[in-house]
Amino acid sequence: MKIAIGIILFSVVLEMVLLLRLARLKKQEKTQYEKADRMLTECIAKNLDMEKMLAEMGQDYKKQQVMEEEIRKIQEQSRLLKHDMKNHTLVMLSYLEEGRVEDAKKYAGEILNKLNKMYTYVNVGNSLLNYVINHKLSSAREQGIEIKAEIENLAFEYMDSVDFSALLNNILDNAIEGALASKEKKLEVNISYQKGFDRITVKNSIDNSVIEQNPEFASTKEESGHGYGMKQIRHITEKQDGILDIYEKNGMFVVSVMFSSRRLSQ
Repeated sequence: MKIAIGIILFSVVLEMVLLLRLARLKKQEKTQYEKADRMLTECIAKNLDMEKMLAEMGQDYKKQQVMEEEIRKIQEQSRLLKHDMKNHTLVMLSYLEEGRVEDAKKYAGEILNKLNKMYTYVNVGNSLLNYVINHKLSSAREQGIEIKAEIENLAFEYMDSVDFSALLNNILDNAIEGALASKEKKLEVNISYQKGFDRITVKNSIDNSVIEQNPEFASTKEESGHGYGMKQIRHITEKQDGILDIYEKNGMFVVSVMFSSRRLSQ
């Protein structure tokens, strides 16, 4: 009887030991599984970040190529025009000497049309600034907008190209849209360094107060539109620790952004 009880107790203890060992093994397997799962998740996340970074780099590279090609075309057109100006001048002088004033005027008008189509507003060290300004303002001029532009040679090196391009494009797109909707169709662009700040100020003519009619600058379009553009401008300005000022003065809607250029030395 005692032997039977001992065998039963031994069996129970052995079973408990086996169960404890099995539980320990399962716990270890679970820990190893969770560790492997975390490592796999981190690896996937890193790969996704890498893919995103490579995609952004590819987009930046394509944009840079397009900008360089556009700038190259503008510069090449300028060189050709300068080379031909002597001949153009001689032709107009010959018309005037022969008393063919109308022919001279017509010829001068054709030259001016060529100049208008390839007008270069800025040619500074910042190729992105060159491209955006020249592309947008040339397009605005072709649509009948009167333009005044004063651009200094500023690098904006503290801002990555994607943010700078989005900021400048949105400000100019909104201003061009606003100018086209007004009677005077005027646009003024000033990019300059003032008292430790790089400042971008863009003004467009308006017939009625935009701030009174649309204080939140909500979009009037189903797509991105003016409202989305203003959100982008605010977001990028805040991201770069800049200052955004929006106001109206003398029949002009004004958007001004300022960034401290001292950040480069910090």
